Amino acid sequence: MIRPEAKGRVSKVDMYLNCAEVFAYRSTCIKRKYGAVIVKDDAVISTGYNGSPRGYENCCDLGRCPRMKLNLHQGEGYDICRAVHAEANALLNCSREQTLGADLYLTGVNPGDCSIHKAKPCPVCARLMIQAGIRNVILRVGEGADNYVTVPAKELEWVKE
Repeated sequence: MIRPEAKGRVSKVDMYLNCAEVFAYRSTCIKRKYGAVIVKDDAVISTGYNGSPRGYENCCDLGRCPRMKLNLHQGEGYDICRAVHAEANALLNCSREQTLGADLYLTGVNPGDCSIHKAKPCPVCARLMIQAGIRNVILRVGEGADNYVTVPAKELEWVKE
């Protein structure tokens, strides 16, 4: 979590990434916690975190993750994952009219020690963001202020070649 120094304040980008981090802590995933915040015209229009669909058992309650059991890594085995990704959950709460030209802020957290994980959307979420008209995706890539990258949504890896 980025905090201001002395009488200063955090940048707007870090503020929105902090919001995404807070939502990541609500995640039900035991492999990786993600939070997403969609912002348009400097107003938050939606948020999301990764977890099972509403009303379904999730990995933190079950105490196991099918992807961890098979030692699968980022980008592998999403077909056996119980979670809806943070980006998808945030997009599901909006109309396309709301998301056209909006920015999506994404933060990943390692569950074991709550350290920042280098955020990267999966190809499915990249496709969803492109289709929704998201302009830029701002990804927290490490600890500390201003430790993020901005990627135009249309440049995200949306298909594995």
